[in-house]
Amino acid sequence: MKSTIKKWGVRVLGDPREKLLKKMPRNAVCAEIGVWKGDFTQQILDIAAPRELHLIDPWAYQTDFGDRLFGGLVAQSQQDMDAIFQGVQQRFGHRSEVHYHREFSDKAALLFADLHFDWIYIDGNHYYEFVLADLRNFFSKVKLGGYLAGDDLKWTSPELHGDLPVLRAVRDFINEQASAKLVSTYGGQFIIQKDR
Repeated sequence: MKSTIKKWGVRVLGDPREKLLKKMPRNAVCAEIGVWKGDFTQQILDIAAPRELHLIDPWAYQTDFGDRLFGGLVAQSQQDMDAIFQGVQQRFGHRSEVHYHREFSDKAALLFADLHFDWIYIDGNHYYEFVLADLRNFFSKVKLGGYLAGDDLKWTSPELHGDLPVLRAVRDFINEQASAKLVSTYGGQFIIQKDR
């Protein structure tokens, strides 16, 4: 791995997501994968002030993930997910820089040309194969010198028996992608830069 593993466990005071957003370029073209109700979307708009913000989320009720917010833990039906999506639209409908892509991220990746984004924040499905797919599918969509960032490096779930799938996916992606450089981790957040 190109970066020291010592960085992975650093404790950060304050809001790690806010710290991450302050490192992202302002007036940028960016995306958020995994939006839910738009709370982090609001932080992106307030702190990073993007020129374009693409919200990517299927807002789909998924019973295969019954212990997740979108599979039964909070949302109990597709109608609940539709209502959450409508709430996001109402919340940001007045913002011309916000664009909605109600798609699974693998399908949404096909909507964008390579080198389209200055940065992308990944916070979708946290299981290994989904995180790795998001990293792989969106890396070509980031400009040279741009960033893939994300959340929940230390996330796990009881059925995973201590496995940290987000951390493992990020490590594996960096090891397989020669032009991906881990530049920062803190408070569960990660920032990968696409080498110039």
